[in-house]
Amino acid sequence: MSDAKVVQALEEAQKEPSDLIELDTGVILKGMKANPLIMIRVMAAYARPKPPTWRDPKMGREMENHDDPDYLDALQAHEMEQSNAVLNAFIMMGTTLEKLPKGMEGPHPKKDKKTNELIWPEWMDEYALLGVPMDRTNQMWRYLTWVMFKAVADEKDLEKIQEVVGRLSGLSEKSVQAAEEFPGSD
Repeated sequence: MSDAKVVQALEEAQKEPSDLIELDTGVILKGMKANPLIMIRVMAAYARPKPPTWRDPKMGREMENHDDPDYLDALQAHEMEQSNAVLNAFIMMGTTLEKLPKGMEGPHPKKDKKTNELIWPEWMDEYALLGVPMDRTNQMWRYLTWVMFKAVADEKDLEKIQEVVGRLSGLSEKSVQAAEEFPGSD
């Protein structure tokens, strides 16, 4: 490796990681520290399902059946709900809109200069067609929904958000997983 490449590699390694999150749609979010105590409360709000039990005549006691198909389905649903809640908390508490690409609508309505009435962004009409409950008047709902519906292009964008907000909050992906799996969290 040439000296120039070594110097460049060292400079890259010494750079502070950015708190800006550039999504594939061109949207740039600013990552911030999300309160780790609130994040733990969010995770704890989703109780892990209990496995069903059965009486083992040989052992003479109740045994948990971790292979029960209904339990496995409930466990998968729990993990999805909890992960979704953590991601939502990361977005709401750990990001702000830094920059919109040219021509893209943002999350919030604008006021008509003549009538002073709110002009709702078109994406909200698209979202309404999905038949999913919505709350146009709630600013945080609009921001969270806009990020998930319009700003995020794919799973890689979600991973970027989790990585930056988790790092700034002192919560690595591994520590979030550990907290989710900790026996006392259910």
